Amino acid sequence: MALAIGTAIPVANAQPPADPQAQYEQLSEEAAKADEDLLKAQDDLERRNAELDQANADLAAATASQQQAAAAVEQARVEVDRVAAEAFQGGATSSRMSAVMSSGSVQNFLDRMSALGVLAEQQNGALNALNAALAQADLVRADMQGAQERAAAARDAAAKLTEDIRQHKTTLNARVAQVRQALQRLSPATRQAMGTVKDTGSYLGPPGAANTALQAALAKRGSEYEWGADGPSEFDCSGLTMWAYRAAGISLPHSSRSQYTLGRPVAQSELQPGDLVFYDDGTGNPAAIHHVGMYVGDGKMVDAPTEGQLVDVRSVRGDGHYIGARRIVG
Repeated sequence: MALAIGTAIPVANAQPPADPQAQYEQLSEEAAKADEDLLKAQDDLERRNAELDQANADLAAATASQQQAAAAVEQARVEVDRVAAEAFQGGATSSRMSAVMSSGSVQNFLDRMSALGVLAEQQNGALNALNAALAQADLVRADMQGAQERAAAARDAAAKLTEDIRQHKTTLNARVAQVRQALQRLSPATRQAMGTVKDTGSYLGPPGAANTALQAALAKRGSEYEWGADGPSEFDCSGLTMWAYRAAGISLPHSSRSQYTLGRPVAQSELQPGDLVFYDDGTGNPAAIHHVGMYVGDGKMVDAPTEGQLVDVRSVRGDGHYIGARRIVG
C-alpha cells in the first residue's frame, strides 16, 4: 500500500488513472488487498489445522475410551451370567436367562428380569454394574461421534482454504506484476526518492514490550518491501509488526485483519508509541483492512508500505483511509 507519497489512493478496481504515480498507488493498494486475502487465508488454514489436530487427538482418546467401555460392558455381562447361572440351576433356565440378557434395551432387560422373579438381592450388584457400564458406553459413543464430526468439519474447511490460498496466490502474482510495471513507469528521480530513508529520528514508547517492539521496528528502517515477508531483512506491512512484537516476546498472526482483532481498541487521540494503526479501502469495513503500521509518536508511524518503498517513518494519515488502532500490551 503506497503511503509515503501522492494523494489518497482511489478505490480499488476503479479504472486505472493515466497518471503513472496514481496508477502505481492504486495498483499497490489492489496488490495489498490481494496479499492480505492470502495472508488471512493462510492464518485461517493454520488455525483450522490446529483444530484438526485437536479433533484427531480427541477422536483417538474417544476410540480408546470406547474400547475400555466395551470391555467393561462385556465383563459386566459375564458377571451377570455367572450370578444368574448360580441363582437358577439347570441348563434350560440358564439359557433362558441368556436369551433375556441379549435382547432389548437396558430398561427392557431389567423389566424382564424383574418379571421372571430373578432380581434377588445377591444379583443387584452385578445388574447395577452392567447398567452403569452400558450408560458409560453410550456417553463414550456420543463423545466419539462429536470428535468425528469436528474432525470432518476441520478437514473440509482446511481443504477449502487450501484451494482459496491457491487462488489468492494467483491473484497476488498478477497484481504484483502490475505494480512492478507501474513502478518502472515512474521517473528515476521518483524511484530514487522512494528508495531512500527520510526519517532517522529517535522515538520512545512506554517501558516494556511496546517499546521493545517499537525499537525493533525502527531498527529495520531501510529494509526492502517484499510481499508476504516477515523478516529479518525484508517485510510486508503485517510481517514487520509481527516481527517487531515477536522480538518483544509477543506472538501476532501474519495478517493485518487478524491483528486488528487483538489487544484493545484505542482512539486516534489517545495513541501511544507501539500501538498498531490500521487502514482499509475507505469503507470503514474491518474485512477490507489491508495495511498496518506501528505508531511512533508525533502523528507518525513506522511501516513497510509497498513495492519500491523502504521501511521508514511516515505520517499516520497514510492514504487517508485510517480505520482504527489497537493497543497490543498495556
